Amino acid sequence: MIFNDLKSILSDIPNTPPEDGQVLYDFILNSATEDILELGFNHGVSTCYMAGALQEKGVGKVITIDRHAARKVSPSLEALLAETGLSDFVEPRYVTNSYTWELRAIIARQSEQGSTVPCFDFCFLDGAHTWETDGMAFFLVDKLLRPGGWILFDDLDWSFASSHSLKNTRAVKAMPEDERTLPQMQEVFDLLVAQHPGYQALRRDQRWGWAQKKPAGAIRPPADVDLLQATYDAQSILPEVKTILRKLRSRFRG
Repeated sequence: MIFNDLKSILSDIPNTPPEDGQVLYDFILNSATEDILELGFNHGVSTCYMAGALQEKGVGKVITIDRHAARKVSPSLEALLAETGLSDFVEPRYVTNSYTWELRAIIARQSEQGSTVPCFDFCFLDGAHTWETDGMAFFLVDKLLRPGGWILFDDLDWSFASSHSLKNTRAVKAMPEDERTLPQMQEVFDLLVAQHPGYQALRRDQRWGWAQKKPAGAIRPPADVDLLQATYDAQSILPEVKTILRKLRSRFRG
């Protein structure tokens, strides 16, 4: 689905603004990404941007996981998939407590002769935003991410103390000061991802953090590192120019 068509449907829905959707869409469209894992989707706006890129490529699927509470938001993921016509490219999975338990199930299914066979090219992690859940999720995703694949962390700057909906709750007020005020996703990115010997090409983009799993035996990063930079550089191009370039690309594809 063409990005501008998606944008006209999704631009007024939280929590992924069109400029972030454009980065997701362009990166997936122009990379070798086909099998996507998303942890936390809420309304499903980011899901649709990623699925739209897959639909334009004509291949791939987004497996997206969230708690049952996501069924009650309006508009729901299912409603947006129906409106955008992207249902064939998305597999929603609902869990009771945490996506880490569903990741356990995926790892179990992907395990053969005592090792896990990776099955995803890209993971967008935008869920719990806590050290306990997402620190563990990183190591679980690592087992499922193919060499050369990417993981993207959202809301590096989020904290319980900065959350309008949570900061005044009894549970948050009872937290130790550092647990309440530290941006826990930033801690996951800095202390776990950045220090992991199997990851490279780290990039911080305001509240986003990108990291690439090293290809087996690679001496230098593959072309997707340059593609990530090109994706960001392209955001400065006027929308009218982007439309022309996309039409030309489609024409040359046949």
